[in-house]
Amino acid sequence: MILTIASHTFREALRKKVIHVLIGLGILIMLILPVIPTTDEPDARVKMMMVVFFQVVVLLCIIGVIFLSATSLPYEIEDRTIYGILSKPISRLKIIVGKILGFALLSALLLGILSLLNVASIQRIATSLPEEYRGILRARTEFQASQFSIQGKLHHARQGIAWIEGGRGGVAQWSFSNLQKNPGNKPPLEVEFNLRMESSQGFIDTISLVVGIEDAISGQRRSEVLSAKADKPFMVRITPDDIHGNGSIHITVFPVHMTDYIGVTQEDVKVFAPRKGFVSNYVKAVVLTFLKFLLIVIIAVMGSTYLSAPVSIASAFVVFLCGHILEFIKDFSLLMHRHDLHEHVVPAVLKKPNILLVCLEYLLKKPLEWISFVLPDFKRFDSLKFLLKGIHIPWETVGVSFGYTAIYAGICLCISAIIFKRREFF
Repeated sequence: MILTIASHTFREALRKKVIHVLIGLGILIMLILPVIPTTDEPDARVKMMMVVFFQVVVLLCIIGVIFLSATSLPYEIEDRTIYGILSKPISRLKIIVGKILGFALLSALLLGILSLLNVASIQRIATSLPEEYRGILRARTEFQASQFSIQGKLHHARQGIAWIEGGRGGVAQWSFSNLQKNPGNKPPLEVEFNLRMESSQGFIDTISLVVGIEDAISGQRRSEVLSAKADKPFMVRITPDDIHGNGSIHITVFPVHMTDYIGVTQEDVKVFAPRKGFVSNYVKAVVLTFLKFLLIVIIAVMGSTYLSAPVSIASAFVVFLCGHILEFIKDFSLLMHRHDLHEHVVPAVLKKPNILLVCLEYLLKKPLEWISFVLPDFKRFDSLKFLLKGIHIPWETVGVSFGYTAIYAGICLCISAIIFKRREFF
């Protein structure tokens, strides 16, 4: 019976014009993206297509799904079509589950069609990218430096960036550890450099750099001179001969000529272990996005078991919005409790306790804490940050998101069943 209700819900939703509009609008947006002007960065168009899909097209689809799932039950109650279902020997919980399953199938259809078009367009455009920019189309495991230091003389520091002069007067060093902790992280690994470069000779296109890779255990070292383009990323491979033991290495770099300078920070050098390709990573991102759809459908259907259609839509949108700003809510709750933790951003009038602050803390602190605890955290399903950096989405992230959705869905289903069971229709 659940599958029958789900199939009926799915077919009824497909007849709605809003679905046709959403699919058409999503396809139209992605078709015009390849001709929209972008910046001069070679991978700018690929990034734009990812951002527009996951932040614009997905948002439009979520709005449509919220509208449909939040109004299905109220409209059936208003039109009295639900009475035919209630007259049969079926529990009201199964009706709710059938509704959720139907809209979940609808969400999967929307994501399937639009994501296939998006990934096909990205793959077509990405074939023309230069090699140094194709990291965005990979699924790599990222390692950040555990330590960063300047050996020798520091020329100057400005805005948190350390500048060193060429000629070995100063050497920037990044230390990495446990690069071979996992079996999949075997060499060759890739080192990505994003350095700032300047020269006292004026504008230059390339700077000669000495890059060294040293095994921290054996002391074995390999150096090479590279011509790096100014302010553009470049890659260096770590071969099996460069790394031993658990994979602790030191990476050093300095300009060859004394007239050249590089600006460095700890985040400018990262090591990446190759993983599966872009498509498998993109599939994981779509799965996480589907879980976001599923969660908001469950919440919208739960609201529709008691509220009228307009109020159900509004409440679902409020929950969806607040679920994306939980960090702000938590931070504001902390601010009310410990104003001294945010002295650098709190106006001087609030730096000392006063009667207004005490009253606000008493009235708002606990409600804000409960709101941040009860509301669903939709930010945990955002996978765009992984795709834009070409970072492998861990299966642990997908598993935790599944578990979070299952727990939240179980709670919402219990509440929905209790409310819907006590609601009188006859």
